[in-house]
Amino acid sequence: MKKLLFLALAVALLITACEREHEADRADAELTIEWSRDSMEHHTTIHFCISPYSMRAMTRTTLSELSLTDLWLFDYKNGELQTTIHQVSTDDGFGSVSLSADYGVHTFYFVASRGTNPTISGTIISWEKPSDTFWQSVALTVAPETSATQSVNLQRVVTRLRISITDEVPANLKTLIVTPSTWYYGLDYLNGDATISQSLPRSVNVPTSYIGTTNLSTSFYCLCPADGFETDIIVTAQDGSSAEIANIPLSAVPFERNRVTSYSGSLFSTSKALTVSASDEWDDEYNATW
Repeated sequence: MKKLLFLALAVALLITACEREHEADRADAELTIEWSRDSMEHHTTIHFCISPYSMRAMTRTTLSELSLTDLWLFDYKNGELQTTIHQVSTDDGFGSVSLSADYGVHTFYFVASRGTNPTISGTIISWEKPSDTFWQSVALTVAPETSATQSVNLQRVVTRLRISITDEVPANLKTLIVTPSTWYYGLDYLNGDATISQSLPRSVNVPTSYIGTTNLSTSFYCLCPADGFETDIIVTAQDGSSAEIANIPLSAVPFERNRVTSYSGSLFSTSKALTVSASDEWDDEYNATW
């Protein structure tokens, strides 16, 4: 007789839309595990079914509807990697994973993200452009006497910078560039910590439709250490010939996991000021002007 192990994973990601980005109001997700067993077998099939759930809307959704593009599951037994599963949003059954696990002590590591061009080196997943990312590990002893129900929280491991330009966009503006002194592009899936710190310019092209408007806004995600970090940032505006139009330096900008750090202010006028406010979209948002 074969032993069947059914594991249902219900992920509660509270999603709202803001400036064309998907945002979540909290970073926790609930995992419920249920299965039947037969002690005659020494391995079992585990089925992970991921179904994000919005407590605010009281509706279920899918990873695809949240614009998540990648899902990884890493199965370790006694400290050694047994199985790696990677799904992308174009795969059939995206968000539902099955694997065979021998009896024994396992730790399952989950990473769900929508970053650009992910690569894996050792235990590090890195992205060319990080975006919203969630991580968690689940320790599970696979045995006939194992408790039939387990639970775990899936947690957001990124922070987000929002830059808003409050004065009028000039006709010669082509590119907005944000250059942080420290920015994290990788995640160690064994501990969920940020890694691969780099100082790289992040740029966005400004469509001509924004010329003459105000409140131009753009956002950038960053993998975030558990204790947060601070970094200096330079915001630069360039024209179509890559000549600098204006720039503003920001010092000791604070970041925390599951929090938006938002800076706004005039970039093209000579008068500049700095204020701070808060938002409740993720954790308390750090909101400043220059």
